[in-house]
Amino acid sequence: MSELSELLPEERGLLIGLPYRVGVWMSQADDEDGEADDIREMKALEHILKSIAKVHENSVFVQEIARETLRGKNHWSQWANHSFDVLGDCEKAVAVLKNYVNDNDLKDYKATLMEIAQTVAESYGEFGLVDAGDDGGFGAVVEKITGLFSKKDANHPMNISPAEDSALSRLAAALRVDED
Repeated sequence: MSELSELLPEERGLLIGLPYRVGVWMSQADDEDGEADDIREMKALEHILKSIAKVHENSVFVQEIARETLRGKNHWSQWANHSFDVLGDCEKAVAVLKNYVNDNDLKDYKATLMEIAQTVAESYGEFGLVDAGDDGGFGAVVEKITGLFSKKDANHPMNISPAEDSALSRLAAALRVDED
């Protein structure tokens, strides 16, 4: 396994900030319901990052990234201000990782970013996952993280709006998940 500390500081910053920025970007993809959805989506984002940091069985590298993202909480507002250019930064991250980690870690990093985006997209609506103090609602999310991710989920959630669905497709294209 490669050490995250071996990366150049700007590469490390890109990889560590991207999980949070992807969640914020997804939250902004469909911003029609006022502040209630934003609060729920940010809670879902923080919760999914904590889950990844604790239980990512497939990739110690991805787990380390998630832990560093959480440790960088004091940077979250700054990262949120730079969430508009996530797609280009996803392409940069894939290019960096292709030269740095094995194929499985690259695939897991990309799948994790997709799962973060999907979790945020699913967090508001009739299937909302975040309630204050609710840790049990994320069991299915954790199961997805530790398993293999399909390219297209047959059980597409009904509470993902067309704008969010479009954003997920654009994110998948930027990450080149079809190459996995």
